[in-house]
Amino acid sequence: MVRFLHLADVHLDTAFEGRSAALRSHLRGALRTAFERAVDCAIDESVHAVLLAGDLFDDDRLSVATEAFLVNQIERLDDAEIDTVYVTGNHDPGGSGFRAAKIDWPSHFHYVDSRSPTTVELTGPDGTPRATVVAAGHVDAHEEANLAARFPEADPHTPTIGLLHTHVTSAHQVEAHDRYAPCSVEDLRAPGYDYWALGHIHTRQQVDGDAHAWYPGNLQGRSPRETGARGGLLVTLEDGSPNVDFRPFAPTRWEHLILDTLEDVDTVQALVQQATTAFAEKASDARATHWLLRLTLRGACPMASDLSSPDQQDELEQVLAERLSVRDVEVRTRALVPPVNPDEHRGETHLIGEVLDLLDRARTDDEILDAAAPDVVAGGPNDDPEARRAYLRSLLDGLNREAVARLLEEKNTGG
Repeated sequence: MVRFLHLADVHLDTAFEGRSAALRSHLRGALRTAFERAVDCAIDESVHAVLLAGDLFDDDRLSVATEAFLVNQIERLDDAEIDTVYVTGNHDPGGSGFRAAKIDWPSHFHYVDSRSPTTVELTGPDGTPRATVVAAGHVDAHEEANLAARFPEADPHTPTIGLLHTHVTSAHQVEAHDRYAPCSVEDLRAPGYDYWALGHIHTRQQVDGDAHAWYPGNLQGRSPRETGARGGLLVTLEDGSPNVDFRPFAPTRWEHLILDTLEDVDTVQALVQQATTAFAEKASDARATHWLLRLTLRGACPMASDLSSPDQQDELEQVLAERLSVRDVEVRTRALVPPVNPDEHRGETHLIGEVLDLLDRARTDDEILDAAAPDVVAGGPNDDPEARRAYLRSLLDGLNREAVARLLEEKNTGG
């Protein structure tokens, strides 16, 4: 029997650009806390090894404080006689210029930055083999080779574990990640390993049951797109069958709330109440100690015009953060529209009727859509005409309500 902790995509020293200085500091600290919790788990569970499947660092960033922190944590594992096997990924590729390669690591730490598979034997106190770890790393930041195809057949005498930072082409949400060291599930099945410890895709998942291949996801969410509990996988291999148990380590959790029944919400108090109710379902998970929320307001709402102001949004974010007792709130109001009924104004001789007619025709007439749109659409697919039109039409959703509301305001005020 062999037990190990499978971690990946820690991304220590992520810059968190675009966030406030206070939030950047908090998130960098959260990454370290998550890693320290993982080391605590490894020691408490008496694992035989910790497997780090790449992107331990974020690009070439490695601060003095983080280097000292990391060495201290690895020494804790070394003192407990726990092996650590670390392979490089696209964000922390190997090479003589990378500082991780120069660190004087403890004796139980195995640093692998070669494309050629390297074998690490996990042994008991008496030298008896427990398992074989076969590992390969990235030499540069844009690894294009299929490294998985280079792995040898499984050791017939001991459980064999593959350790690799790779883009499995059939994995869930693989499209959100760059295609580095790509491979297929067939490549993972071929050598007959008992478990594949993978990294690169930040969504926790079993990639393939036959190959026993898993991504643990990243250790700590780094953006509003990475919601839910984050951590690592505690794996026990016995009689060739892996028992995989998710363990949460992230102290800070991102969540995305959507409020889309706002027809009767005409006060901040009512809006806060809706947000409180929606958040209560998420906040019942006590494993997170800090929360970062993205709140999308969608549909018709009497407060749509008021909340279109950036200053008003900033104030709402502060109010929500205080009332919900969370670290940070980001409010999005792009999909919010005034509570008007465009159908009541179709066919009017006023400009309102003409605008609605134009929007209706733009939904079905490519020529009108192309003529009305700018030459370059920011954030849209400008190279593919059909994809560009589909994107433009998606922007028309709710625009009829917004147009009617604004034109009615001008009409009623004599503008």
